[in-house]
Amino acid sequence: MTGSATPTEAQPLTPEQVVSWTRPGDARISPDGERVAFARKPVSKAGEHPESSIWLLPFGAGAPRRFSGGLWNDDAPRWSPDGSRLAFLSDRAERGKQSVYLMPVGGGEARRVFEQQGELSELAWSPGGRYLSVLLTEPETEEEKKRKEERDDAHERDADWKFRRLWLIDLTGEAEAEAGAYPPARVISPEARQVWGYAWSPDSARLAIDTTASPVLDEMFRPHEVALVEVDGGEPRPLFALQGSAHDLTWSPAGDRLAYLAPAARVVHGEYVYARSLDGDEPVCLTPDFAGTGDFLGRLGDELLLLAYEGVDAVLYRLSWDGMRSPLLAHQPAGRVSPPVTVSTDGRRIALVREDATHAPNIWVADLSKSPPELTQRTHFHPELEEAALGEPEVIRWTSDEGVEVEGILFKPHGYQAGQRYPLVVQVHGGPTHHWSNQFAATWHDWAHYLAGRGYAVLLPNPRGSTGRGPDYSNAIFGDVGGGEYRDMMSGVDHLIATGLADPERLGVGGWSWGGYMTAWTVSQTGRFKAAVMGAGLANMVSDNSLGDIPTANLSYFDESPYRDPLAYFERSAIRYIHQASTPTLILHGEEDKRVHPSQGAEMYVALRTLGVPVRFVTYPREGHGIQERKHQLDLIQRVGDWYDQHVRSLQPSTEAGAAKNDISQEV
Repeated sequence: MTGSATPTEAQPLTPEQVVSWTRPGDARISPDGERVAFARKPVSKAGEHPESSIWLLPFGAGAPRRFSGGLWNDDAPRWSPDGSRLAFLSDRAERGKQSVYLMPVGGGEARRVFEQQGELSELAWSPGGRYLSVLLTEPETEEEKKRKEERDDAHERDADWKFRRLWLIDLTGEAEAEAGAYPPARVISPEARQVWGYAWSPDSARLAIDTTASPVLDEMFRPHEVALVEVDGGEPRPLFALQGSAHDLTWSPAGDRLAYLAPAARVVHGEYVYARSLDGDEPVCLTPDFAGTGDFLGRLGDELLLLAYEGVDAVLYRLSWDGMRSPLLAHQPAGRVSPPVTVSTDGRRIALVREDATHAPNIWVADLSKSPPELTQRTHFHPELEEAALGEPEVIRWTSDEGVEVEGILFKPHGYQAGQRYPLVVQVHGGPTHHWSNQFAATWHDWAHYLAGRGYAVLLPNPRGSTGRGPDYSNAIFGDVGGGEYRDMMSGVDHLIATGLADPERLGVGGWSWGGYMTAWTVSQTGRFKAAVMGAGLANMVSDNSLGDIPTANLSYFDESPYRDPLAYFERSAIRYIHQASTPTLILHGEEDKRVHPSQGAEMYVALRTLGVPVRFVTYPREGHGIQERKHQLDLIQRVGDWYDQHVRSLQPSTEAGAAKNDISQEV
């Protein structure tokens, strides 16, 4: 990983720049491989509803052009099998409620082809082109609407579930649509089953569906059932059950097997590729002993395409149904790839969204028939971001506990000079089953470039529990939450101090979600950091288990639930050791957060305030676990920079090369 050449007059990213750019996504190559359709979305929401536009791009040469106006939330472009039309989701009929639309690629009016509207996802064509399929979350009934209008709307938790079900739109009835009617549509998944994902069989006669008995998000970490549903109707045929979801269900060319991503060990995360016959045989792992983590699975001609991470970088593999794996590209440039990776019908061309630490996300393509095949960048959105005063990225490794090598990304400050010490901010990733990749870290959530332009070194560590290093590494925090990962992080800080880069007297820490938990845990364990930013973090693992929406996820990391063993959770809660805290802490939280309830931030705030530790608690109305609204993102990133400036950068630099640690750490 190397930094881009940056002119001396380059200016740091402003908060306005951080929240004002647009991100391309969902790149879909046409069946003939000649064009790419993609959605382009602002990174923040300026009004009440999100906006998105669909663009078209020639594969080989030529500029992208806007396909849809961008006045609505136009999303999920999908090519018809003959390449003549695009189906997509849009809320142009009623803002905030999407439906399904069809539009000729050569131009013309978009035509709505689905009477239903609301919360839609996973739009797809049947291979034969007769049907469009989509997942729709059941809308309010007329009785429910009436009760709400009459204020007779008491809500009983888990008693009025709305299931996401699979619908088919039969486009043989399009002629009727010309006369003002919608093509016939029907729901084909069973009642009272939540559909998490599905895939069409090659002959368009069946669909494989991944379902659970409840629609609550916590079901993602519980047993799932994969079943077959026939296009013509009838009862589903159960195929197999598994712990967690069968991600990216993919049919074999003969229609006799299914492949999918699923957990390789206790942590419920889709790490390895498995294949099963439709006859009920045991699963066969196609990626045994893989030292990385699978991230996306799709078809590549008669074989499979696997997008995975090995360390911080994405890699693409051709994977046979017998488990033979080979690199897809002769030269795989370092960086991050956002799923999906889509393939032309003949398997010769691919399209994807790629970025790296100094290049913003853009559309890239490759012709696999060339020797050697290489990725080529086809759009160049937001060069002004790349020309700003960015950090200088470098992948670094250090030793933590004996035999444990940790990897992370160091962003040196803009204008870095060897031999000079800099204030250091450690930003911890969420998850914890996630990782920092080689990415363009310049959003409300990813602070590295914003802070590096202001003179900070920023370390993005991937401690134990992170993905990209195989299941042994991602499962290494089972029974040791906050232990090994804390030591991995702190040893990274010590490494940068020992190299002479980090100033031991000017250290900051922060993160979002699990990164917020690790921030709270860290300030309860040590006084070495001069400032902390706790974003949507949890302070008390006992109470959080009952307040968040995925309590079963904790069983990936603890042996029992806190209802059976509360002490194990309390011992790894910041609130247990909060009397030791002295670090000025900024707490940020969305008021409608269902993942980590804002009361977790409130508990941390009251504790620190009571103890006399400098603390601020900022909440954002209408926001969930992520911050979407533009002015909220603007406020957040400004506060992050100001907090570190006030409590870290403003301090006098250390005059001792190896200043002593001020460590009040509990031994964990």
